[in-house]
Amino acid sequence: MSSPLVVFVGGVVRTNKVFENLGTACRFILAVSAVTFSPAVVAHGFRQRYDLPIPLGLWVIGAGATIVLSFVIVGLVDHGRRAATPYARINLLRVGLMRGLAHWLPLGAARLLAVVFLVATVLAGFVGDQDPFANLAPVMVWVVWWVGVAFVCALIGDLWALINPFRTIFSWAERIFYCLAKSGQLSLARPYPRKLAMWPAVAGLLIFFWAELIWPDGTVPQLLAFAIVIYALVTWVGMFVYGRDVWLQNADTFSIVFGIMARFAPLELRVANDKALIHSCASPVCRGKTQDCVNGYHCLIRAAPDRWEWNLRPPALGLLNDQRVTFSMMVLVIVLLATVSFDGLLETRLWTHVLDRTLTGEIRSVGSVALVLFSGGFLLIYLFFCALMRQFAKRYGDSSQVDQLKTTLELASLFVLTLVPIAIAYHLAHYVSFLLITGQYAIPLISDPLGHSWDLFGTAHYQVDTDLVSARVAWYLAVSFVVLGHVYAVYLAHVVAGRIFGSGRAAFLSQIPMVLLMVLYTMASLWILAQPMVT
Repeated sequence: MSSPLVVFVGGVVRTNKVFENLGTACRFILAVSAVTFSPAVVAHGFRQRYDLPIPLGLWVIGAGATIVLSFVIVGLVDHGRRAATPYARINLLRVGLMRGLAHWLPLGAARLLAVVFLVATVLAGFVGDQDPFANLAPVMVWVVWWVGVAFVCALIGDLWALINPFRTIFSWAERIFYCLAKSGQLSLARPYPRKLAMWPAVAGLLIFFWAELIWPDGTVPQLLAFAIVIYALVTWVGMFVYGRDVWLQNADTFSIVFGIMARFAPLELRVANDKALIHSCASPVCRGKTQDCVNGYHCLIRAAPDRWEWNLRPPALGLLNDQRVTFSMMVLVIVLLATVSFDGLLETRLWTHVLDRTLTGEIRSVGSVALVLFSGGFLLIYLFFCALMRQFAKRYGDSSQVDQLKTTLELASLFVLTLVPIAIAYHLAHYVSFLLITGQYAIPLISDPLGHSWDLFGTAHYQVDTDLVSARVAWYLAVSFVVLGHVYAVYLAHVVAGRIFGSGRAAFLSQIPMVLLMVLYTMASLWILAQPMVT
Protein backbone atom coordinates (compact mmCIF):
# COMPACT_ATOMS: atom_id res chain seq x y z
CA MET A 1 0.00 0.00 0.00
CA SER A 2 1.37 3.43 -0.90
CA SER A 3 2.19 5.81 1.87
CA PRO A 4 0.15 9.02 2.20
CA LEU A 5 3.22 11.02 1.12
CA VAL A 6 3.60 8.98 -2.08
CA VAL A 7 -0.11 9.32 -2.83
CA PHE A 8 0.01 13.06 -2.21
CA VAL A 9 3.13 13.59 -4.38
CA GLY A 10 1.62 11.46 -7.12
CA GLY A 11 -1.58 13.47 -6.94
CA VAL A 12 0.33 16.74 -7.17
CA VAL A 13 2.33 15.48 -10.19
CA ARG A 14 -0.85 14.36 -11.93
CA THR A 15 -2.46 17.71 -11.10
CA ASN A 16 0.51 19.60 -12.56
CA LYS A 17 0.19 17.59 -15.78
CA VAL A 18 -3.50 18.43 -15.90
CA PHE A 19 -2.78 22.14 -15.51
CA GLU A 20 0.01 21.98 -18.13
CA ASN A 21 -2.40 20.41 -20.60
CA LEU A 22 -5.07 22.90 -19.54
CA GLY A 23 -2.72 25.81 -20.15
CA THR A 24 -1.91 24.51 -23.65
CA ALA A 25 -5.61 24.09 -24.41
CA CYS A 26 -6.43 27.56 -23.11
CA ARG A 27 -3.69 29.14 -25.24
CA PHE A 28 -5.06 27.35 -28.30
CA ILE A 29 -8.65 28.39 -27.54
CA LEU A 30 -7.61 31.99 -26.89
CA ALA A 31 -5.64 32.09 -30.14
CA VAL A 32 -8.65 30.88 -32.14
CA SER A 33 -10.93 33.28 -30.23
CA ALA A 34 -8.65 36.22 -30.94
CA VAL A 35 -8.95 35.55 -34.69
CA THR A 36 -12.59 34.50 -34.83
CA PHE A 37 -14.21 36.78 -32.26
CA SER A 38 -11.99 39.85 -32.31
CA PRO A 39 -14.30 42.64 -31.13
CA ALA A 40 -15.02 45.50 -33.48
CA VAL A 41 -17.17 47.69 -31.24
CA VAL A 42 -16.59 49.76 -28.14
CA ALA A 43 -18.91 49.03 -25.22
CA HIS A 44 -19.15 50.03 -21.55
CA GLY A 45 -19.31 53.67 -22.64
CA PHE A 46 -15.56 54.00 -23.37
CA ARG A 47 -14.51 56.30 -26.19
CA GLN A 48 -11.25 54.46 -26.79
CA ARG A 49 -10.06 50.92 -26.35
CA TYR A 50 -7.08 49.94 -24.23
CA ASP A 51 -4.04 48.18 -25.69
CA LEU A 52 -2.85 45.58 -23.20
CA PRO A 53 0.86 45.72 -22.36
CA ILE A 54 0.99 41.92 -22.71
CA PRO A 55 -1.21 39.52 -24.71
CA LEU A 56 -4.64 38.78 -23.29
CA GLY A 57 -3.78 35.09 -23.13
CA LEU A 58 -0.98 35.77 -20.65
CA TRP A 59 -3.35 37.83 -18.48
CA VAL A 60 -5.85 34.98 -18.46
CA ILE A 61 -3.29 32.27 -17.73
CA GLY A 62 -1.69 34.44 -15.02
CA ALA A 63 -5.04 34.91 -13.31
CA GLY A 64 -5.63 31.16 -13.39
CA ALA A 65 -2.17 30.53 -11.95
CA THR A 66 -2.95 32.97 -9.13
CA ILE A 67 -5.99 30.89 -8.17
CA VAL A 68 -3.89 27.72 -8.11
CA LEU A 69 -1.19 29.43 -6.02
CA SER A 70 -3.76 30.70 -3.51
CA PHE A 71 -5.16 27.17 -3.24
CA VAL A 72 -1.72 25.74 -2.46
CA ILE A 73 -0.96 28.49 0.09
CA VAL A 74 -4.28 28.00 1.88
CA GLY A 75 -3.68 24.25 2.03
CA LEU A 76 -0.17 24.66 3.43
CA VAL A 77 -1.05 27.34 5.99
CA ASP A 78 -4.33 25.85 7.20
CA HIS A 79 -2.85 22.54 8.49
CA GLY A 80 -6.28 20.97 8.76
CA ARG A 81 -7.81 23.49 11.15
CA ARG A 82 -11.55 23.97 10.95
CA ALA A 83 -12.82 27.52 11.21
CA ALA A 84 -15.57 27.77 13.79
CA THR A 85 -18.74 29.68 13.09
CA PRO A 86 -17.92 32.47 15.60
CA TYR A 87 -15.49 35.08 14.29
CA ALA A 88 -13.95 38.26 15.63
CA ARG A 89 -16.39 41.17 15.60
CA ILE A 90 -16.83 44.64 17.10
CA ASN A 91 -20.27 45.79 18.26
CA LEU A 92 -20.65 49.31 16.84
CA LEU A 93 -23.68 49.99 19.05
CA ARG A 94 -21.22 50.51 21.90
CA VAL A 95 -19.90 53.61 20.10
CA GLY A 96 -21.97 56.74 20.71
CA LEU A 97 -21.86 58.09 17.15
CA MET A 98 -22.77 54.75 15.59
CA ARG A 99 -25.52 54.22 18.16
CA GLY A 100 -26.94 57.57 17.05
CA LEU A 101 -27.04 56.40 13.42
CA ALA A 102 -29.10 53.40 14.53
CA HIS A 103 -31.69 55.69 16.14
CA TRP A 104 -35.22 55.60 14.70
CA LEU A 105 -34.94 59.20 13.39
CA PRO A 106 -32.10 58.74 10.84
CA LEU A 107 -33.43 55.29 9.95
CA GLY A 108 -36.90 56.74 9.37
CA ALA A 109 -35.45 59.55 7.24
CA ALA A 110 -33.56 57.04 5.06
CA ARG A 111 -36.70 54.96 4.58
CA LEU A 112 -38.78 58.02 3.76
CA LEU A 113 -36.21 59.09 1.16
CA ALA A 114 -36.34 55.63 -0.43
CA VAL A 115 -40.14 55.86 -0.67
CA VAL A 116 -39.86 59.32 -2.25
CA PHE A 117 -37.47 57.97 -4.88
CA LEU A 118 -39.79 55.03 -5.57
CA VAL A 119 -42.81 57.29 -6.04
CA ALA A 120 -40.78 59.71 -8.19
CA THR A 121 -39.55 56.83 -10.37
CA VAL A 122 -43.06 55.48 -10.95
CA LEU A 123 -44.51 58.95 -11.65
CA ALA A 124 -41.65 59.76 -14.02
CA GLY A 125 -42.30 56.52 -15.88
CA PHE A 126 -46.02 57.14 -16.32
CA VAL A 127 -46.22 60.90 -16.95
CA GLY A 128 -42.67 61.97 -17.84
CA ASP A 129 -40.83 62.32 -21.14
CA GLN A 130 -40.53 58.84 -22.68
CA ASP A 131 -36.97 59.46 -23.85
CA PRO A 132 -34.90 57.15 -21.60
CA PHE A 133 -32.12 59.76 -21.32
CA ALA A 134 -34.58 62.44 -20.19
CA ASN A 135 -36.52 60.31 -17.69
CA LEU A 136 -35.57 59.32 -14.15
CA ALA A 137 -37.02 55.79 -14.29
CA PRO A 138 -34.42 53.91 -16.38
CA VAL A 139 -31.37 55.25 -14.54
CA MET A 140 -32.99 54.68 -11.14
CA VAL A 141 -33.92 51.07 -11.91
CA TRP A 142 -30.93 49.80 -13.85
CA VAL A 143 -28.10 51.93 -12.44
CA VAL A 144 -28.84 53.35 -9.00
CA TRP A 145 -30.92 50.43 -7.71
CA TRP A 146 -29.71 47.24 -9.37
CA VAL A 147 -26.02 48.24 -9.56
CA GLY A 148 -25.57 50.87 -6.81
CA VAL A 149 -27.62 49.23 -4.06
CA ALA A 150 -26.06 45.84 -4.89
CA PHE A 151 -22.57 47.34 -4.52
CA VAL A 152 -23.45 48.79 -1.11
CA CYS A 153 -25.00 45.52 0.08
CA ALA A 154 -21.93 43.53 -0.96
CA LEU A 155 -19.23 45.94 0.23
CA ILE A 156 -20.82 47.59 3.30
CA GLY A 157 -24.00 45.91 4.56
CA ASP A 158 -27.59 44.99 3.75
CA LEU A 159 -28.84 48.46 2.78
CA TRP A 160 -31.90 47.09 0.94
CA ALA A 161 -33.27 45.40 4.06
CA LEU A 162 -32.91 48.73 5.86
CA ILE A 163 -34.58 51.02 3.30
CA ASN A 164 -36.77 48.67 1.21
CA PRO A 165 -39.59 51.10 0.22
CA PHE A 166 -42.08 48.28 -0.50
CA ARG A 167 -41.63 47.01 3.05
CA THR A 168 -41.86 50.55 4.43
CA ILE A 169 -45.15 51.31 2.65
CA PHE A 170 -46.66 48.05 3.89
CA SER A 171 -45.48 48.86 7.43
CA TRP A 172 -47.22 52.22 7.24
CA ALA A 173 -50.40 50.48 6.06
CA GLU A 174 -50.14 48.06 9.00
CA ARG A 175 -49.90 50.93 11.48
CA ILE A 176 -52.87 52.72 9.93
CA PHE A 177 -54.90 49.51 10.03
CA TYR A 178 -53.96 48.92 13.68
CA CYS A 179 -54.98 52.47 14.63
CA LEU A 180 -58.32 52.15 12.88
CA ALA A 181 -59.15 48.61 13.99
CA LYS A 182 -57.55 48.99 17.46
CA SER A 183 -56.41 45.36 17.22
CA GLY A 184 -55.28 42.66 14.84
CA GLN A 185 -52.75 42.80 12.02
CA LEU A 186 -52.79 43.50 8.31
CA SER A 187 -51.92 39.92 7.39
CA LEU A 188 -53.55 36.53 7.24
CA ALA A 189 -50.31 35.10 8.70
CA ARG A 190 -50.67 31.83 6.86
CA PRO A 191 -47.79 29.37 7.37
CA TYR A 192 -45.37 29.64 4.47
CA PRO A 193 -45.38 26.31 2.53
CA ARG A 194 -42.03 24.57 2.87
CA LYS A 195 -42.47 22.97 -0.53
CA LEU A 196 -42.62 26.44 -2.06
CA ALA A 197 -39.15 27.15 -0.58
CA MET A 198 -37.35 29.91 -2.53
CA TRP A 199 -38.70 28.94 -5.95
CA PRO A 200 -40.70 32.19 -6.29
CA ALA A 201 -37.41 34.08 -5.86
CA VAL A 202 -35.69 31.88 -8.48
CA ALA A 203 -38.49 32.55 -10.96
CA GLY A 204 -38.39 36.26 -10.13
CA LEU A 205 -34.63 36.40 -10.72
CA LEU A 206 -34.94 34.79 -14.15
CA ILE A 207 -37.75 37.17 -15.09
CA PHE A 208 -35.71 40.16 -13.90
CA PHE A 209 -32.63 39.18 -15.92
CA TRP A 210 -34.82 38.50 -18.95
CA ALA A 211 -36.16 42.05 -18.61
CA GLU A 212 -32.64 43.46 -18.23
CA LEU A 213 -30.92 41.50 -20.99
CA ILE A 214 -33.53 40.30 -23.50
CA TRP A 215 -36.57 42.56 -23.25
CA PRO A 216 -36.22 45.15 -26.05
CA ASP A 217 -38.42 47.66 -24.21
CA GLY A 218 -36.55 47.45 -20.91
CA THR A 219 -35.63 51.13 -21.01
CA VAL A 220 -39.07 52.47 -21.95
CA PRO A 221 -40.04 54.54 -18.87
CA GLN A 222 -43.78 53.81 -18.97
CA LEU A 223 -43.26 50.05 -19.25
CA LEU A 224 -40.68 50.14 -16.46
CA ALA A 225 -43.17 51.94 -14.21
CA PHE A 226 -45.81 49.35 -15.08
CA ALA A 227 -43.36 46.55 -14.16
CA ILE A 228 -42.62 48.22 -10.80
CA VAL A 229 -46.34 48.40 -10.03
CA ILE A 230 -46.80 44.70 -10.84
CA TYR A 231 -43.85 43.78 -8.63
CA ALA A 232 -45.23 45.95 -5.81
CA LEU A 233 -48.64 44.30 -6.00
CA VAL A 234 -47.15 40.78 -5.94
CA THR A 235 -44.95 41.74 -2.98
CA TRP A 236 -47.76 43.29 -0.97
CA VAL A 237 -50.10 40.37 -1.64
CA GLY A 238 -47.40 37.98 -0.45
CA MET A 239 -46.88 40.07 2.69
CA PHE A 240 -50.64 40.14 3.32
CA VAL A 241 -51.01 36.36 3.01
CA TYR A 242 -47.88 35.16 4.81
CA GLY A 243 -46.64 38.13 6.80
CA ARG A 244 -44.33 40.99 5.93
CA ASP A 245 -40.87 39.63 6.79
CA VAL A 246 -41.80 35.97 6.23
CA TRP A 247 -42.55 36.75 2.58
CA LEU A 248 -39.48 38.95 2.11
CA GLN A 249 -37.04 36.40 3.50
CA ASN A 250 -38.63 33.37 1.83
CA ALA A 251 -39.91 34.44 -1.59
CA ASP A 252 -38.91 38.02 -2.48
CA THR A 253 -36.16 37.92 -5.11
CA PHE A 254 -34.33 41.11 -4.26
CA SER A 255 -34.49 40.82 -0.48
CA ILE A 256 -32.92 37.36 -0.79
CA VAL A 257 -30.33 38.27 -3.46
CA PHE A 258 -29.20 41.44 -1.70
CA GLY A 259 -29.19 39.51 1.60
CA ILE A 260 -26.92 36.84 0.11
CA MET A 261 -24.55 39.53 -1.16
CA ALA A 262 -24.59 41.16 2.28
CA ARG A 263 -23.17 37.98 3.82
CA PHE A 264 -19.88 39.05 2.21
CA ALA A 265 -20.08 42.56 3.68
CA PRO A 266 -18.14 43.70 6.78
CA LEU A 267 -21.29 44.88 8.61
CA GLU A 268 -23.95 42.62 10.11
CA LEU A 269 -27.02 42.86 12.33
CA ARG A 270 -27.19 40.13 14.94
CA VAL A 271 -29.69 38.92 17.52
CA ALA A 272 -27.46 37.31 20.13
CA ASN A 273 -28.19 34.62 22.72
CA ASP A 274 -31.94 34.26 22.18
CA LYS A 275 -32.47 30.56 21.46
CA ALA A 276 -36.22 30.56 22.11
CA LEU A 277 -36.82 33.40 19.66
CA ILE A 278 -34.66 31.85 16.94
CA HIS A 279 -36.23 28.38 17.25
CA SER A 280 -39.71 29.88 16.83
CA CYS A 281 -38.74 32.00 13.81
CA ALA A 282 -40.54 31.33 10.52
CA SER A 283 -37.71 32.74 8.41
CA PRO A 284 -35.31 30.43 6.51
CA VAL A 285 -32.44 32.56 7.81
CA CYS A 286 -32.91 30.91 11.22
CA ARG A 287 -33.35 27.30 10.16
CA GLY A 288 -30.60 25.16 11.62
CA LYS A 289 -29.24 27.92 13.82
CA THR A 290 -28.41 27.18 17.43
CA GLN A 291 -27.89 30.48 19.19
CA ASP A 292 -27.51 33.69 17.14
CA CYS A 293 -29.40 35.06 14.16
CA VAL A 294 -27.43 37.17 11.62
CA ASN A 295 -29.29 39.58 9.34
CA GLY A 296 -32.56 37.89 10.22
CA TYR A 297 -34.92 40.86 10.33
CA HIS A 298 -37.92 38.77 11.33
CA CYS A 299 -36.07 38.00 14.56
CA LEU A 300 -34.70 41.52 14.91
CA ILE A 301 -38.09 43.19 15.16
CA ARG A 302 -39.20 40.70 17.83
CA ALA A 303 -36.02 40.69 19.94
CA ALA A 304 -35.37 42.87 22.97
CA PRO A 305 -33.03 45.83 22.22
CA ASP A 306 -30.39 44.47 24.60
CA ARG A 307 -30.04 41.47 22.26
CA TRP A 308 -29.22 43.64 19.23
CA GLU A 309 -25.72 43.88 17.84
CA TRP A 310 -24.46 45.93 14.88
CA ASN A 311 -21.11 44.30 14.22
CA LEU A 312 -18.01 45.01 12.20
CA ARG A 313 -16.57 41.66 11.03
CA PRO A 314 -13.96 40.34 8.56
CA PRO A 315 -15.27 40.28 4.97
CA ALA A 316 -16.76 37.07 3.55
CA LEU A 317 -16.96 35.18 6.85
CA GLY A 318 -20.70 35.78 6.99
CA LEU A 319 -20.91 33.15 4.24
CA LEU A 320 -19.66 30.54 6.72
CA ASN A 321 -22.56 30.75 9.16
CA ASP A 322 -24.58 27.70 10.13
CA GLN A 323 -27.66 28.28 7.99
CA ARG A 324 -28.93 25.23 6.12
CA VAL A 325 -28.95 25.90 2.38
CA THR A 326 -31.94 24.40 0.59
CA PHE A 327 -31.87 23.12 -2.97
CA SER A 328 -33.91 26.12 -4.16
CA MET A 329 -31.44 28.53 -2.54
CA MET A 330 -28.57 26.69 -4.21
CA VAL A 331 -30.26 27.07 -7.59
CA LEU A 332 -30.81 30.78 -6.87
CA VAL A 333 -27.08 31.34 -6.25
CA ILE A 334 -26.12 29.43 -9.40
CA VAL A 335 -28.64 31.38 -11.50
CA LEU A 336 -27.24 34.63 -10.10
CA LEU A 337 -23.71 33.55 -11.02
CA ALA A 338 -24.76 32.38 -14.47
CA THR A 339 -26.80 35.42 -15.41
CA VAL A 340 -24.14 38.01 -14.55
CA SER A 341 -21.76 36.03 -16.78
CA PHE A 342 -24.41 35.80 -19.51
CA ASP A 343 -24.75 39.59 -19.33
CA GLY A 344 -21.07 39.91 -20.17
CA LEU A 345 -21.31 37.33 -22.95
CA LEU A 346 -23.93 39.46 -24.72
CA GLU A 347 -21.26 42.13 -25.35
CA THR A 348 -18.86 39.80 -27.16
CA ARG A 349 -18.44 39.14 -30.86
CA LEU A 350 -19.49 35.55 -30.18
CA TRP A 351 -23.03 36.70 -29.38
CA THR A 352 -22.95 39.10 -32.33
CA HIS A 353 -22.20 36.17 -34.63
CA VAL A 354 -25.16 34.29 -33.13
CA LEU A 355 -27.51 37.22 -33.75
CA ASP A 356 -26.19 37.70 -37.31
CA ARG A 357 -27.44 34.19 -38.07
CA THR A 358 -30.83 34.74 -36.41
CA LEU A 359 -33.94 36.08 -38.07
CA THR A 360 -35.03 39.48 -36.73
CA GLY A 361 -38.32 38.14 -35.42
CA GLU A 362 -36.61 35.33 -33.55
CA ILE A 363 -33.95 37.33 -31.68
CA ARG A 364 -36.01 37.61 -28.50
CA SER A 365 -36.83 33.89 -28.51
CA VAL A 366 -33.20 32.96 -29.11
CA GLY A 367 -32.08 35.22 -26.26
CA SER A 368 -34.70 33.80 -23.89
CA VAL A 369 -33.76 30.20 -24.65
CA ALA A 370 -30.06 31.05 -24.35
CA LEU A 371 -30.61 32.61 -20.93
CA VAL A 372 -32.37 29.50 -19.59
CA LEU A 373 -29.88 27.09 -21.19
CA PHE A 374 -26.92 29.11 -19.92
CA SER A 375 -28.30 29.00 -16.35
CA GLY A 376 -29.11 25.29 -16.65
CA GLY A 377 -25.65 24.61 -18.04
CA PHE A 378 -24.03 26.39 -15.10
CA LEU A 379 -26.04 24.26 -12.69
CA LEU A 380 -25.08 21.00 -14.42
CA ILE A 381 -21.39 21.96 -14.56
CA TYR A 382 -21.41 22.86 -10.86
CA LEU A 383 -23.09 19.56 -9.94
CA PHE A 384 -20.60 17.64 -12.10
CA PHE A 385 -17.62 19.17 -10.28
CA CYS A 386 -19.32 18.56 -6.93
CA ALA A 387 -19.62 14.89 -7.90
CA LEU A 388 -15.90 14.87 -8.71
CA MET A 389 -15.19 16.51 -5.37
CA ARG A 390 -17.16 13.79 -3.61
CA GLN A 391 -15.15 11.09 -5.38
CA PHE A 392 -11.87 12.75 -4.37
CA ALA A 393 -13.09 12.99 -0.77
CA LYS A 394 -14.14 9.34 -0.75
CA ARG A 395 -10.75 8.26 -2.01
CA TYR A 396 -8.58 10.40 0.25
CA GLY A 397 -10.82 11.30 3.22
CA ASP A 398 -12.38 9.78 6.28
CA SER A 399 -15.00 7.41 4.86
CA SER A 400 -17.14 7.57 7.99
CA GLN A 401 -17.60 11.32 7.51
CA VAL A 402 -17.97 11.27 3.73
CA ASP A 403 -20.61 8.56 3.85
CA GLN A 404 -22.85 10.95 5.80
CA LEU A 405 -23.25 12.92 2.54
CA LYS A 406 -25.87 10.82 0.82
CA THR A 407 -26.13 12.76 -2.43
CA THR A 408 -24.16 15.12 -4.62
CA LEU A 409 -26.99 17.64 -4.22
CA GLU A 410 -26.37 17.79 -0.48
CA LEU A 411 -22.68 18.43 -1.06
CA ALA A 412 -23.50 21.08 -3.67
CA SER A 413 -25.80 22.86 -1.22
CA LEU A 414 -23.09 22.91 1.44
CA PHE A 415 -20.55 24.52 -0.90
CA VAL A 416 -22.71 26.86 -2.96
CA LEU A 417 -22.32 29.91 -0.70
CA THR A 418 -18.55 29.74 -1.23
CA LEU A 419 -19.27 30.83 -4.84
CA VAL A 420 -20.94 34.07 -3.75
CA PRO A 421 -17.64 36.07 -3.75
CA ILE A 422 -17.28 35.13 -7.43
CA ALA A 423 -20.77 36.44 -8.24
CA ILE A 424 -20.02 39.67 -6.37
CA ALA A 425 -16.62 40.03 -8.04
CA TYR A 426 -18.08 39.61 -11.50
CA HIS A 427 -20.90 42.03 -10.69
CA LEU A 428 -18.31 44.61 -9.62
CA ALA A 429 -16.03 43.95 -12.58
CA HIS A 430 -18.82 44.16 -15.14
CA TYR A 431 -20.75 47.11 -13.74
CA VAL A 432 -18.28 49.44 -11.99
CA SER A 433 -17.62 51.53 -15.11
CA PHE A 434 -21.34 51.41 -15.96
CA LEU A 435 -22.17 52.82 -12.52
CA LEU A 436 -19.54 55.57 -12.61
CA ILE A 437 -20.28 56.70 -16.17
CA THR A 438 -23.97 56.01 -16.80
CA GLY A 439 -24.82 56.72 -13.15
CA GLN A 440 -23.94 60.36 -13.75
CA TYR A 441 -27.21 60.74 -15.66
CA ALA A 442 -28.98 60.60 -12.29
CA ILE A 443 -27.42 63.96 -11.34
CA PRO A 444 -29.31 66.12 -13.87
CA LEU A 445 -32.41 63.91 -13.71
CA ILE A 446 -32.78 64.48 -9.97
CA SER A 447 -33.55 68.08 -10.81
CA ASP A 448 -35.68 67.25 -13.85
CA PRO A 449 -37.16 63.76 -13.24
CA LEU A 450 -40.01 64.10 -15.76
CA GLY A 451 -38.00 65.70 -18.56
CA HIS A 452 -40.03 68.91 -18.37
CA SER A 453 -37.05 71.33 -18.27
CA TRP A 454 -37.18 71.73 -14.49
CA ASP A 455 -34.15 72.56 -12.33
CA LEU A 456 -35.30 71.69 -8.80
CA PHE A 457 -31.85 71.32 -7.21
CA GLY A 458 -29.62 73.24 -9.64
CA THR A 459 -28.12 70.15 -11.29
CA ALA A 460 -30.21 69.99 -14.46
CA HIS A 461 -27.35 71.23 -16.66
CA TYR A 462 -24.73 68.80 -15.39
CA GLN A 463 -22.66 67.36 -18.24
CA VAL A 464 -21.87 63.65 -18.05
CA ASP A 465 -18.12 62.98 -18.04
CA THR A 466 -17.61 59.89 -20.21
CA ASP A 467 -13.85 60.01 -19.54
CA LEU A 468 -14.28 59.57 -15.78
CA VAL A 469 -13.19 55.93 -16.05
CA SER A 470 -10.94 54.85 -18.89
CA ALA A 471 -10.87 51.39 -20.41
CA ARG A 472 -7.40 50.94 -18.89
CA VAL A 473 -8.62 51.62 -15.33
CA ALA A 474 -11.73 49.49 -15.88
CA TRP A 475 -9.60 46.58 -17.11
CA TYR A 476 -7.27 46.62 -14.11
CA LEU A 477 -10.24 46.90 -11.75
CA ALA A 478 -11.95 43.99 -13.50
CA VAL A 479 -8.85 41.78 -13.21
CA SER A 480 -8.44 42.68 -9.52
CA PHE A 481 -12.09 42.04 -8.68
CA VAL A 482 -12.25 38.69 -10.51
CA VAL A 483 -9.00 37.34 -9.05
CA LEU A 484 -9.79 38.50 -5.50
CA GLY A 485 -13.30 37.05 -5.70
CA HIS A 486 -11.94 33.66 -6.69
CA VAL A 487 -9.25 33.78 -3.99
CA TYR A 488 -11.95 34.41 -1.38
CA ALA A 489 -13.96 31.54 -2.84
CA VAL A 490 -10.95 29.21 -2.65
CA TYR A 491 -10.47 30.02 1.03
CA LEU A 492 -14.14 29.62 1.92
CA ALA A 493 -14.38 26.33 0.04
CA HIS A 494 -11.33 25.02 1.89
CA VAL A 495 -12.85 25.96 5.25
CA VAL A 496 -16.13 24.22 4.38
CA ALA A 497 -14.19 21.17 3.17
CA GLY A 498 -12.33 21.07 6.49
CA ARG A 499 -15.63 21.01 8.36
CA ILE A 500 -17.09 18.26 6.20
CA PHE A 501 -14.18 16.00 5.31
CA GLY A 502 -12.15 16.27 8.49
CA SER A 503 -8.40 15.99 7.97
CA GLY A 504 -6.35 18.68 6.28
CA ARG A 505 -5.16 16.22 3.62
CA ALA A 506 -8.69 15.15 2.72
CA ALA A 507 -9.95 18.74 2.68
CA PHE A 508 -7.03 19.82 0.47
CA LEU A 509 -7.27 17.03 -2.09
CA SER A 510 -11.07 17.12 -2.24
CA GLN A 511 -10.87 20.71 -3.47
CA ILE A 512 -8.85 19.96 -6.61
CA PRO A 513 -12.00 19.67 -8.79
CA MET A 514 -13.41 22.88 -7.33
CA VAL A 515 -10.15 24.75 -7.94
CA LEU A 516 -10.09 23.46 -11.51
CA LEU A 517 -13.62 24.80 -11.98
CA MET A 518 -12.59 28.19 -10.55
CA VAL A 519 -9.52 28.38 -12.80
CA LEU A 520 -11.62 27.67 -15.89
CA TYR A 521 -14.26 30.18 -14.81
CA THR A 522 -11.63 32.85 -14.06
CA MET A 523 -10.16 32.46 -17.53
CA ALA A 524 -13.56 32.56 -19.21
CA SER A 525 -14.63 35.57 -17.14
CA LEU A 526 -11.58 37.64 -18.03
CA TRP A 527 -11.94 36.79 -21.70
CA ILE A 528 -15.59 37.89 -21.63
CA LEU A 529 -14.81 41.10 -19.73
CA ALA A 530 -11.94 41.96 -22.07
CA GLN A 531 -13.94 41.91 -25.29
CA PRO A 532 -15.49 45.42 -25.17
CA MET A 533 -12.54 47.05 -23.39
CA VAL A 534 -9.17 45.91 -24.71
CA THR A 535 -7.25 44.82 -27.78
